[in-house]
Amino acid sequence: MPATAARSTSPSVGPDDTGFIASRDGTALYVEWFDAATDAAPGLAIVLHGYAEHCGRYHEVARVLADLGMPTLTFDFRGHGKSDGARGHVDHFREYLDDVDAALRELDRRAGDTSLPVLMLGHSNGGLVALRLLADPTREPNRVRAVVLSSPFLGLAAKLPLWKRQLAVVSGRYAPRLSMPNEIQIDDLTHDPDKLAARRADTLCNDNATAGWFTAALRAQRYVYDNAVRIEVPTLWVVAGGDRLADPAATRAVHARLRAPSVYREYPGWHHEVLNEVDRQRVFDEIRAFAKQHFPVKNQ
Repeated sequence: MPATAARSTSPSVGPDDTGFIASRDGTALYVEWFDAATDAAPGLAIVLHGYAEHCGRYHEVARVLADLGMPTLTFDFRGHGKSDGARGHVDHFREYLDDVDAALRELDRRAGDTSLPVLMLGHSNGGLVALRLLADPTREPNRVRAVVLSSPFLGLAAKLPLWKRQLAVVSGRYAPRLSMPNEIQIDDLTHDPDKLAARRADTLCNDNATAGWFTAALRAQRYVYDNAVRIEVPTLWVVAGGDRLADPAATRAVHARLRAPSVYREYPGWHHEVLNEVDRQRVFDEIRAFAKQHFPVKNQ
């Protein structure tokens, strides 16, 4: 059943520290840091947000990870939130991969330990970035032990008319920074009225998309589909069955191509942001179980 039964009241707890780092090309990226609840960290965690939003919308799940004893870092991709860069724009997903590399280095620096394994969590466009990273043998960070994928953006749920898709592709080649409404309907994100109200009031979110980002995303989706067999780390998939943004069928198609161990959970009737749905504690419980399996606490 859709997650519409009740209004959630659980609070979001903010970061313990914030700052800025530089990506490979010097682009300034905003980061947030969450201290672990215990000193004996079984690993580190990093969160990759979705398109046209920012890391400040992930305080709740970041605290879930930190409460497992995992120091956690979130950050704004270039062109998002408080980071520099043209709003919502990249020419190629390699730019996002460079941002992740910089964030992983900052995660190590703040943790003071370069030997701990990493749990990566990516939502929507962040999930696509995570998969693009893991499927590329020249880019895979070898310390990423496991990955959580929240409604990864592996295909559009609403099929664009052919003329509109062709226009976007042509614009992506000749006018890549051309910005158009991203057509995200806020009511399609979650059933939680508090989360919807917060999203509507959030001035750090972006209502547009560039042609360059769109064509780069299409290339990344094709790359992930073609190279999913290369992904070697275990994954947890938490997918909205009623998603009107990221196509669940495309997600299932990529998941079916995996050879590595995986857990797939699809929630019928849920909207795109499963981490913000009314009954999101079910998803958090899945994440906790997955993390404890792959990041056991020492001496226990």
